[in-house]
Amino acid sequence: MRYILILFLFVVAGFSQVQVPDLKDAALPYLKTLHKPASADVFKAPSHFPPLNQDTTNACWSFATLSFLETEMARVGLEPVKLSMMYAVYYSFVEKARRYVQTKGESRFAPGDLFSGVLETVKKYGMIPFDVYSGNVRPCKTFNHRSLEQELARFMKKIKTLQLWDEELVVAKVKQILNSHLGVPPEQFEFKGKTYTPKSFVQKVVRLPWEDYLMVTSFQYAPFDTFIELKVPDNWAHRETFFNVPLDIFYGSLEKAVQKGYTAAFDSDTGEPGRIGREDAVFVPQYDIPGRYINQPARELRFKNGSTTDDHLMHILAFKQIEGDDWFLVKDSWRTAWTGSAKGYYYFHGDYIKLKTLAYIIHKDAIPDITESIAEFK
Repeated sequence: MRYILILFLFVVAGFSQVQVPDLKDAALPYLKTLHKPASADVFKAPSHFPPLNQDTTNACWSFATLSFLETEMARVGLEPVKLSMMYAVYYSFVEKARRYVQTKGESRFAPGDLFSGVLETVKKYGMIPFDVYSGNVRPCKTFNHRSLEQELARFMKKIKTLQLWDEELVVAKVKQILNSHLGVPPEQFEFKGKTYTPKSFVQKVVRLPWEDYLMVTSFQYAPFDTFIELKVPDNWAHRETFFNVPLDIFYGSLEKAVQKGYTAAFDSDTGEPGRIGREDAVFVPQYDIPGRYINQPARELRFKNGSTTDDHLMHILAFKQIEGDDWFLVKDSWRTAWTGSAKGYYYFHGDYIKLKTLAYIIHKDAIPDITESIAEFK
């Protein structure tokens, strides 16, 4: 009887493997109907630095947000500077460690973060050029944070187990770990013949209008036209800095802004069969939901059931409508963005932005309808 059961299980397993199609392959016929851009050249992208592969890190939030800020420098007439992604990573870990101790281990300590992690680093610690601090001490010149993240996780687990809630001691040890993996961030550095500190570099070189950047979201779990907490694990500080608007305004304002030449960093789910690296395309397969049915409840359902998560942050550069289909050119740092021909870019279909984008950051002048609502809220 035992052997018959084993044989039956093998037959069932083999039958399942034959019958279940690859979901990405099953999505391809629909992609062919969407008039995918032939190349990135069809978009009129603003000046920006080439994509960098984040490789084995969880630092997409830093890559995307700093890419956005670099492009903003060019947009407002400043000479753009490639900024240090790992400087933001370094001090994000420092602040997470500080809060972890303050909350006696209740606050989340993990590599992920959001736009706010970068903005708060700039405000408190300043910023430095990538050429001054790459945070990369590997001979092969690629990023790999696996051992760094493991060592930090072990240390924080030990702190919680032993109840060692000494903030000064913990932060000092975390910095020691970061220094060994990323290098020590400089307190002063030379840039184009002048000496700066990280804070003076922001004041004299980066010089962006920091108070003019808005983070926008669209969810029914909280009232519209108010600032809310984006309820995702990477919002580890529980910041209530995301202005919540209905989906039509969320998407319509973004589309108009990008058409006018603005860019936006955005937080999106990427673990979907409609994200196909070899095709350079990200879209919503019809077997998930036809585009005409993508609305606020559909978006909310996927967020509540966990099929939409804050996987990844990227940078929207440009918009193009092709035969009635909305497409966004997206600069991406995740390794799959190099598997197709676009090399560091994806073409995001508008339906995907509507359904799977959790939030974006943009200059307030780009979204006058939302800015007006914020003025009324205040």
